[in-house]
Amino acid sequence: MVEVTLDQLAQLAPEAKPQYREAFRNGTEILTRHGINASPLRVAHFMAQVLHESGACKVLVESFRFSVPRMLEIFGVGKHSAAITPEEAKLLEGKPSTLAERVYGLGNPKKAKELGNIDPGDGAKFIGRGLIQMTGRASYDMFGKRLGIDLVANPDLAIDPRFMLSIAAGEWGEKGCNAFADADDIVKVTKAINGGRIGLKERRAWLEKTKATWK
Repeated sequence: MVEVTLDQLAQLAPEAKPQYREAFRNGTEILTRHGINASPLRVAHFMAQVLHESGACKVLVESFRFSVPRMLEIFGVGKHSAAITPEEAKLLEGKPSTLAERVYGLGNPKKAKELGNIDPGDGAKFIGRGLIQMTGRASYDMFGKRLGIDLVANPDLAIDPRFMLSIAAGEWGEKGCNAFADADDIVKVTKAINGGRIGLKERRAWLEKTKATWK
C-alpha cells in the first residue's frame, strides 16, 4: 500500500484549499478500496490528473469566465462539440452560466446527452466540481446514490471533504483508469477523465512530478 500524505500534497500543491487537504487527511481507506494506492505508478497517475483538473488543488468549482480567445481555444469550431464561433463567443463573454449551458447543456445536444443533462439549466448546475471536476447530471446522480446523498439537489456536496475523494476515486475506477495507469498510458487516462486530450502537455508535466514523489 502506497501512502499519500499531507506533506506530499503540500510539496506538490502548497496552496491547496483546506477542503482538499481535509479530503486526503483520512483518505487511505478510500484509495485502498478503489485499488489506487496498490502501486506507486497508480498513485502517480491519479494524483497527476487530480492536480491538473483541480488547478493544483486550488479550484473547487469549474469557472466559465473565459476571455474570447480562450473560449475559442477550448470550445471553438474544431476544438469541441459546442463549436462556438468567434461572433458567438463575443456574446457569451462575461456570462458564465449562459456559456456553461451552451457548452454542457441543451445548447449543445450532443454533450448534454453524453452528460445526462436533460433539463434547462443543467449545464450550468452540474459544472465540474472537486478533485477531477465531476461534470453532468448523470454523474452527480450516480455518485450521489452510491454515497447516500442527494447531489442532484445539492451539487456543492461534491466539494464537501467528506465526499470529494470518494467521488474522484469512484469515477477513476468507473472509467478503468487503474489499468491505464498500470500501462503508464497517460493518453488513455486523460481521455477517460477528460474525454479528450485537453491539457495533455500539462498533465505530462504533473506526472513527472508525481512519479518523483511516489517512486
